[in-house]
Amino acid sequence: MKDRRAAEAGDPVGRYNYGLDLVRGHGVAKYEMIGRQYVDQAAQDGLEIAKRLQRAGYELDEVTPDADNWKYAPLF
Repeated sequence: MKDRRAAEAGDPVGRYNYGLDLVRGHGVAKYEMIGRQYVDQAAQDGLEIAKRLQRAGYELDEVTPDADNWKYAPLF
């Protein structure tokens, strides 16, 4: 998965995206706590969208439109 590789390489956007994947359980096993840690790392790196998600208490609707909820539903 490209988000995971980017996150492991230290890319803030990769950390953020992989964190969201983990929180949602989209394409990977759902690990909300670990996903939040990736988002936190991205925020520490200065990524504004990650900071916004933190300020919203990790409420995913803050960073993704309600219309996309179907897209992130569990795949099983």
